[in-house]
Amino acid sequence: MHRFRANRVPALDGLRGIAILLVLSHHQLIPYSLSGGFLSVDLFFVLSGFLITMLLLQEFEATRAVSLKNFYLRRALRLGPALVLYLLVSLAVTYYLNREQFAAELRLVGLALAYSTNWRMAFGWDHSLDPTAITWSLSIEEQFYLIWPMLLVLCLAAGIKRKQLSSALILIIFAILLHRHELWTTGAEHSRLYYGTDTRADAPLMGCLIALIPVRQLSDTTRRILRLANLAAVACFAYLICTIHFTDALIYRWGYTAIAALCSVIVWTAAMEGSSFMSKLFGFPPFQWFGKVSYGLYLWHWLLLKTTTFYFWVGPTLDPWARFATAVFISALSFYLIEAPFNRLKSKFSFNSTAANHRTRKSLEFQPDKALPATAVIVQPTEQNI
Repeated sequence: MHRFRANRVPALDGLRGIAILLVLSHHQLIPYSLSGGFLSVDLFFVLSGFLITMLLLQEFEATRAVSLKNFYLRRALRLGPALVLYLLVSLAVTYYLNREQFAAELRLVGLALAYSTNWRMAFGWDHSLDPTAITWSLSIEEQFYLIWPMLLVLCLAAGIKRKQLSSALILIIFAILLHRHELWTTGAEHSRLYYGTDTRADAPLMGCLIALIPVRQLSDTTRRILRLANLAAVACFAYLICTIHFTDALIYRWGYTAIAALCSVIVWTAAMEGSSFMSKLFGFPPFQWFGKVSYGLYLWHWLLLKTTTFYFWVGPTLDPWARFATAVFISALSFYLIEAPFNRLKSKFSFNSTAANHRTRKSLEFQPDKALPATAVIVQPTEQNI
């Protein structure tokens, strides 16, 4: 059985790398476009919900408490510096290219810093696909980070069991499905359903749900079934990536919840079955590297897509590749020069999972028949994975 150590989880980094490459394909930053590449955002959402919940559970099970102050400091150090730099450069580019739009762009930057870009797009306050528009998904994730950790910690402190939490999450996810379906049938626009936190929260919550699954030693038969389920989920997700379109009614009725469920199977199996073929495939080193720089690449590729062209220097065939290479280069600089130093600073506010896990193993050393806590036996993700 694969166990997470106090380091990066290759398969999960690789999944993030695959997701960002699918986003780039959908946005046609490379010549090969996949109509359903936008669905990879759901994979990001599920990964976030899963990893954040596992880290919170790990800290609570070891210490019977969670430092929310340290949690939010880590999130700010992880996400804030690269975003602020991106927004400042976006303002500078807007001022240089179109000064008449600078005042409007300044307001949109303010909305991005307040993590409310998704709502201005959902309600049509401003539909412009400017450089800040790409922060819509970051806005949903930050709203999730703001609410879910506090709710989870309150529930755990109140003694609510995992099974009860899981049941509540299933009901909430089902309610979101019904809510989105009702909005669709009453004529809501695609943008309202696609960008609204209330209509997309089922994906991160699905990640939270799989993090609550109690983990025990799995039999060989169960492991084979899980691997088959994972293969089926990957095949279905790949088919949808290649065939689904943004305006298809299916995804706005119940499809997004089903897609989140597929992503959850992929994420959970990749995390728990590190020796499987699919986990090794997801852990392919180039995928891992793209996963490491995915945050910056998600931001910078959009600015380049909207404001630059190499058409007159390299021609129409190589223009997308030139922008892709430039986006990768800038994202690498962002990661190594901006994100990595702040990640090291972030570690000062991290929970010491290695020491706590050692204490947990010691307490279970002479209880071989006891069901083991998930974070002690299988899952030990770190902040680096998020």
